[in-house]
Amino acid sequence: MSRPSTRPERPFALEWLHTLSELLVESSCRRRGEPVPLGQGLEALARLWSPETGCDPNRSVYWIGNGGSAAVASHMSQDLLNACGVRSHTFNDASLITCMSNDYGVERVFKNPLAVAGREGDVLMAISSSGMSPNVVDAAQAGLEMGMTLVTLSAFSPDNRLNGLSAELSFYTPTRVYGHAELTHEAMLHSAIDVISRPRA
Repeated sequence: MSRPSTRPERPFALEWLHTLSELLVESSCRRRGEPVPLGQGLEALARLWSPETGCDPNRSVYWIGNGGSAAVASHMSQDLLNACGVRSHTFNDASLITCMSNDYGVERVFKNPLAVAGREGDVLMAISSSGMSPNVVDAAQAGLEMGMTLVTLSAFSPDNRLNGLSAELSFYTPTRVYGHAELTHEAMLHSAIDVISRPRA
């Protein structure tokens, strides 16, 4: 008969945090469809944003996402603008969202404003935990057709629609827990912003 384990079980909350830390290093990146190390992908994202690396200073970065991903988009957009001096925008204004939803349906809440504001060469940051949100996926596809540079962040199944688009950079986290997906996405984005904003020696 086997002995019962004497090691105390971790409280659920602590286990949740340990899983989060593991998922951060298990997340993956593809650049133009080809796998690259995660750190290399995040450095490439920082270069994509930064005017210091030769990017057009008039280029804008647009962010889209629903729910928790919308909160990540808002937070990262203002950090990119404030800490890095990059032109960065979201479409999260309540009046805009309710107008688009009422007039055209929720599927077009990002696609329609992007068609007006976005320009060829701008960067579109599309975030969706499931990678299956029609309004995010459709806007991301529209951005590609407009000549925008697409970056995606998703989770759940690696075969999700957003992760399958022809993005410049595709970040994927292997989890089906919304909190883990949202926080890994936010942490990765923070790291890329800090590549630009950290003090230089």
